[in-house]
Amino acid sequence: MLGIFIFMKKKIRLTESELINLIKRIVKEEKFSTQDLTYNHPVTGKECKIKIARNKVTDTKFKRYGAVLTCDVYDNGKEMVVAELPATGPTPEYVNDLICDNLDTTIAMLDDMFENETEDLAESVESNRWTVIEDPIVCRSDKFLDY
Repeated sequence: MLGIFIFMKKKIRLTESELINLIKRIVKEEKFSTQDLTYNHPVTGKECKIKIARNKVTDTKFKRYGAVLTCDVYDNGKEMVVAELPATGPTPEYVNDLICDNLDTTIAMLDDMFENETEDLAESVESNRWTVIEDPIVCRSDKFLDY
């Protein structure tokens, strides 16, 4: 298959494999996504966000930051922490990479948590245990190809 493209008033002929390689290169250049990671809560149907939070309770340096799931539980525009993920680390960047490198596992873990949920955890994002960092988790865009 041969494609003809016009770039800056020049016609360029590309084979199918050249076109595929060009597209792959473009995708690789768009390395990062700055969208919030979202998760649809299976019980409430709400779109929740996976965020990084500073743990105020843990004293050890390694577990200073963790991942939490936040949702607008009461439809009042205020997000609440509804789940804690077992992704912890010494820096927000470490936790960010841990979540991004394990997206499938993270989603499966959340599904398991809510499948057997007996009581709701709804705690302010500025609680005694957590200070949620509002910056979105930033993953390489190739992590989202399956989602």
